[in-house]
Amino acid sequence: MRNLTVNLISESPYFPKEHGVHTAFLNIAEMLKNKGVKVMVNSPKKADITHIHTVGPLAWYKLLTSKNTLVSAHIIPPSFVGSIVLSKYWLPEAAAYLKFFYNQADLVLAVSETVKRELQKIGVSKPLEVLPNPINNKIFKRDQNLKREGRKLLGLKEDDFVVLGVGQIQPRKGIETFIEVARNLPRFQFFWVGGRPIKNLTAGTKKLDRLIEEKPKNLHFTKEIPYEQMPRYYNLADVFFFPSYQETQGLVVIEAAAVGLPLVLRNLPEYRLLYKKGYLAGTDKDFTAMISKLATDKDYYLQCSEGAKSLSTKFTFDILGDKLIQLYQSLLKQP
Repeated sequence: MRNLTVNLISESPYFPKEHGVHTAFLNIAEMLKNKGVKVMVNSPKKADITHIHTVGPLAWYKLLTSKNTLVSAHIIPPSFVGSIVLSKYWLPEAAAYLKFFYNQADLVLAVSETVKRELQKIGVSKPLEVLPNPINNKIFKRDQNLKREGRKLLGLKEDDFVVLGVGQIQPRKGIETFIEVARNLPRFQFFWVGGRPIKNLTAGTKKLDRLIEEKPKNLHFTKEIPYEQMPRYYNLADVFFFPSYQETQGLVVIEAAAVGLPLVLRNLPEYRLLYKKGYLAGTDKDFTAMISKLATDKDYYLQCSEGAKSLSTKFTFDILGDKLIQLYQSLLKQP
């Protein structure tokens, strides 16, 4: 497909970038280039395919003025709950806008089966295909040098058992649960990588501030870390703990899995549909025991690590790149 030209549209480069939509946009650009596709980014020029990732003014303009338009639906109405302040008051209007926006595309990509069902629920009637976002498994992989570098950077000892969480600091990500489990396990070191890119528009800001101020000594918040440095943080950890209440796909989960970290996740239907297996699913009452067992049972740890690595293989550039190009081809064949 060397003659294929794709214009990737995303407003994410112009705003805070520490979120999954921007990561997915970067990964898809890199994946297509690896497949020999000519990639343009936010270009005013015409392309064979216009692939849109955000829902703002630039995306809207390109959606209305381009042919062969494809939209990746990274955002659904439940994504706003527990993320942005006062969402319950404007959620119906947001859902109506998303429905209208997605229905202008020629093809809509749902990043998971759960997202597809939610889009159908709000009335998206355009053709829907499920295609998860990819991860770059050339940079997200087990690397002992990165582990040593990362631990030295953070002042950790070689035998410290490190539990990692990644994501924006907001109620939807289960920050309160993460803090409580860290308090229950004082002999382990807990790190949360992520910040609040939308500042005071984040839901529950005052409560989050209080919880962080009262956090246990073994819990550390690093704030935002550039994407290119994230392999170091995954590698310095022993377990990935992500008690989020809602995800469309969970790219950070797959990145951690590719590094071989056992995954301790909240028991969510979207994970069961997308990942199938390869992770530990629990509730608030289970997480402390799950992490303790991983720290004390080496055979169990290795089993969970291998399961996570197996899970990640479904989301590589090779597999998902071919599928995406097939969808582009099908779009070009339509009258």
